[in-house]
Amino acid sequence: MKATPILWAILAALLLTYVLPKDSFGQGFFIGNRWSQTATNNGILSQGDATTLTWGFLRDGTAITPALSGESSDPSSLINFLDTNIGAGGGGSDLTNRPWFRLFEESYDRWGDVSGLSFNYEAADNGDDIRDFPAGELGVVADMRIGGHSIDGQTGGNTLAYNYFPNAGDMVIDTDNVTFYSNGSDDHIRLRNVIMHEVGHGLGISHLVSDDSRFLMEPFIDVSFDGPQFAEILAVHRMYGDNNEENGGNDVAGDATSLGEVSGKPIVIGEDARTKVIAADAVDFVSIDGTSDTDFFSFEVTGMAKDIKIDLTPLGPTYHAERQDGTDSNTFDSSAQNDLTLTLFDTDGSTILETSNINGLGGVESIKRLLATGTYFIRITGAQNEAQFFELEVASVPEPGALAMMFVLVAVGSAFYWKKRRKNHQAAQAVS
Repeated sequence: MKATPILWAILAALLLTYVLPKDSFGQGFFIGNRWSQTATNNGILSQGDATTLTWGFLRDGTAITPALSGESSDPSSLINFLDTNIGAGGGGSDLTNRPWFRLFEESYDRWGDVSGLSFNYEAADNGDDIRDFPAGELGVVADMRIGGHSIDGQTGGNTLAYNYFPNAGDMVIDTDNVTFYSNGSDDHIRLRNVIMHEVGHGLGISHLVSDDSRFLMEPFIDVSFDGPQFAEILAVHRMYGDNNEENGGNDVAGDATSLGEVSGKPIVIGEDARTKVIAADAVDFVSIDGTSDTDFFSFEVTGMAKDIKIDLTPLGPTYHAERQDGTDSNTFDSSAQNDLTLTLFDTDGSTILETSNINGLGGVESIKRLLATGTYFIRITGAQNEAQFFELEVASVPEPGALAMMFVLVAVGSAFYWKKRRKNHQAAQAVS
C-alpha cells in the first residue's frame, strides 16, 4: 500500500550550487559534494574513493539550533521519543541494547552493502550543538550525528526529517510524527525509509522526481519498496565506487577481484543492476565510476586448455528524472553512459592477449580465446567520466570441433540403442 505523500525536507543552503556538471546524455541522479575527509579517512578523498563513515546519536538535551522556518529550538529528545514509541529494551546508557538501534544500524549498513561505503557506530558524542558541525573524531564524535525534536507537527504536508550535506551529514528527525514513526508494519519500513533517505542526503545525493519510476530520494515518502533503488545506487557508485573499491580497490592486476575457477557453469557478476526496482537484499552491483576508475578481475583455467568467452555488458534501465524544482528534466538511459573497454591479460598480469572496444555506448564487448591452465586477468575501463553499471560473464565454451564430435557420439549412441531395442523386441516376438 502506498502511503499518503508527506513532504521530506533537507537544508540546502548553498550546497546545491556545487552540483557536478551533467554530460550530454543527462543525469538520472543529482549529486553535490561527497565526503572529502572523515574520522577514519584522514587523507583527502575524491570521486570514486571508497569511504568509511561513523554515525551516532546526540544525547537527549543536546542543542539543535533550528534550520527550518517554524522549527522549535528545543534540545534533542530523540532517544526518549524512540524509547517511548518503539521500545526502551533494557534502557541504560548503551544504546545498542535498544530495540530501535537495529533499525538505524541496518539502514546505514544498507548503503554500505551496495557501494564502496562502510559504516561504523560511534558511541561517543561531544555534546556540541548539531549546527556546530564538529568534524568526526574516533572515540569523540561521529561523522554523521542523529538528533530529533519538534519541527512542524504531524498533520498536513509536514516535514518528517531533514539532513545536512557533506562534510556534515547530520540528521534531525521530527518527533511530532508519533503516529508515523510508531507504525511497526514491514519491520518499521516508514522509519527505515526515512533514515535511508536522509542518509542519502548525508552522502551528497539531492532530491529527484520521476513520473515513470519510484526512487528513495524523491521528496515524498513511499513505502512500496525498501531502501535505495536504482538511481540512488548509481549515484552512490559515482561518488564512492562499488564494493570492490574497499580495502585498497582492484585498480591493478595484483589486487584483482577473484572470480574463481571457470568450469561448466558460467561466472556472472553485476546482474542486480538490470532493473529499476531493487530488492532489499540485492547486493550484486559492479561499476566503472568514471575515467579514473580501472577494475581488474582474475579467473582460473584448470585441467586441459579451454575456449573461454568473456562478455562485458553495460546494464541499466531507461527512466525519466528531473530535479525537485522541475529543472534538468531528461530521459536517462543508464545503460549508455560510459563506453567500456574489455582487455584480457596473460597469466603475468601485464601482457595483453586481446582487447575489445568495437562497440560504442551501451554496446557489448566480447573476447573468445583458447587458454591454457593458469590464472588470467580482465581489465575494464571507461572512456566517459560517468558511472556505468555492467555485467561480466566468463564461461567455458566447447570448441566447434568438440561440439560436433559430441553430437556424433550422441547420434551413434542413440542409433545403437534403438537398433538393440528392435532386436530385443523381435526376439521377444519370436519367443511368444
